[in-house]
This record gives sequence, structure tokens and C-alpha cells, in this order.
Amino acid sequence: MNEPGPNEDTPASDGSKPTRMGRFRWFKTIDTRLLLVGALAAGIAIGALFAGGVPTLEESPSDPEIESVEVLDAGCHDDVRSRAMSSSDGIWVSTINNTSKDTEVSAQIRRTSPPDATVAAYRVDLETHNTTIESDECPGKIVYRVEYDAPYPDAADAMRTERYVDGEFHTCGYSSSGPEAGCVALYGERPTHYSNGTVTYESP
Repeated sequence: MNEPGPNEDTPASDGSKPTRMGRFRWFKTIDTRLLLVGALAAGIAIGALFAGGVPTLEESPSDPEIESVEVLDAGCHDDVRSRAMSSSDGIWVSTINNTSKDTEVSAQIRRTSPPDATVAAYRVDLETHNTTIESDECPGKIVYRVEYDAPYPDAADAMRTERYVDGEFHTCGYSSSGPEAGCVALYGERPTHYSNGTVTYESP
């Protein structure tokens, strides 16, 4: 009596791969599609972030602005003590002589250099108003104060702030980590007065 061999009850193999490989190919196809869809979605999300204005490391500096301008003191020339001060923090205090006691002032500031310049340059213009001296008025004097914000751009290694009164150069302030800021040249170009053959530079 012949006993069944160890593999007789096992279906004969025709040499083909097991049927479970079909399911493997199906999962492989699904995985590939998921990867493609995920990569596409990630690309769209990144593009949307940059299109939406994500800050970069090299942003343009904010615009300068006048924060306040005022007359601190006014009166007859002999009754008003002259004052002058400027700082890199954006404060400018100075005196105007021989003007009306009722003189008023206004100011504006603008950047005169490109945003990416090595030397960031600003110009502050002070304008005087109501300066006419009445016939019975003593020669007047005023002390004014201007407070302004002049941002120091990240790209700059030096900053210069030029100050003008009624269009005429008055003073120049600067800070620098090395480069020449340009104030020396402005003082060199300042108008001179000639008297008795002597050259006298205008005082700040």
C-alpha cells in the first residue's frame, strides 16, 4: 500500500510566483502614488509660503520719521540761553538767532542713500516760519528740539545724518565701524565768509 508522500496533498506548483505577489505590487503602486501626491502638496505649500511674503534675511530698512519737533525756548536775544546738542539716538537741539520771538519750526527727514548702501545717509530739514521781526520787537532767539528715527540698516557699516536749516547745511552726525561716513566732506564744502582778508568758517 502506497502511503502518500509528504507533498502529495500540496497543490502542484507550476513554477509561477505566489499569488500574494500581486497584492505586493498593488501596495507598491499605492505607496508610489502617495509619495508623488505628498511631494506635490509639500511643493505647493512651500511655494505659497514664499509667495505670501515670508521675511528674508535681507529686508529693506524701515522708513525714517520725525517723532517730534518743538520750540523749547523763545524770547529776546539776551533772555534766551543758547543751547546745542545732537546724538546718534536721533535728537537735535540748536539755537536760531536774530529771528522773531514767535518763530515756529517744522521738520522732515528722508533717506538719501540706497537701502543696501554701505553708508546709510539721512537728511533732516528744519524749516522756520513766522520769522519777520516787527519794528517794535527786540531781536529774538529760539531754541528748538527735533527728535527723529533713522534706522540703521543691517547692510550698512556706517550711518550719516545731515541737518539743514532752511536749506542751508548746519551740522552732520555719524557713527561708523570703519568706513568714512562723509561728514568731513560736507564740512569742507560749507560756505565761508570773507572779512578783512580773513577766511572764517561758519560756526555750527
